[in-house]
Amino acid sequence: MLVEASGGRVGARLSALGWEPVASVSELAALDSDTAARCDVVVVVCTGHALLSPFLQSEATRIADSAPLVAVVTSAGTDAAAYVARLGWRGFVSAANAASVIARTIAATACGELAFPPSATAEFVRALAHLAPVTTAGAAELTPRQRQIVTLIAQGATDAEIATTLRISRSTAHKHVQNARRRLRAKTRSQLVAASRDRSQAALALPVGSKA
Repeated sequence: MLVEASGGRVGARLSALGWEPVASVSELAALDSDTAARCDVVVVVCTGHALLSPFLQSEATRIADSAPLVAVVTSAGTDAAAYVARLGWRGFVSAANAASVIARTIAATACGELAFPPSATAEFVRALAHLAPVTTAGAAELTPRQRQIVTLIAQGATDAEIATTLRISRSTAHKHVQNARRRLRAKTRSQLVAASRDRSQAALALPVGSKA
């Protein structure tokens, strides 16, 4: 699914590659979880300024639980790639690139890979270094099922893929993800994975007989 502001040119450049008709960015609000789960990837074409909008942040976080998201940005600062990664997006590419480059980024993300330009790596690492760590003190432990699901999320699985792997419904998988995020006070799936790993490492570091 390709989502772009009306009159955008990226959709026209990719139309020959078989992408669905372009929709308005405002229609993200109408994209329910079940529809998103049926998409291999949701591509959002926008400006760097639009990435800062509370509306887009909220909708992207919601959709990221069901389908991989790729940002095709028409104008952005050097830290934009790191910013969208923190929001849970799986890929980033500048709209200034050739259609074939944009298509490869989208295809890689649809296959479960993280797709960010090499030029963004240094800025991405610097941005992560300044992120406030996820606070897990006092948070409840995950259930065995939730730990299974976090492991799958760390491998890039969507709710639909988790449901297939564990032979549960997609809605049940989604509820497990949401409950795990609440338990570890994580705002995004990436924070959930990080928080789970932090707690596991802390537990391994405790002396025998100690309690967290």
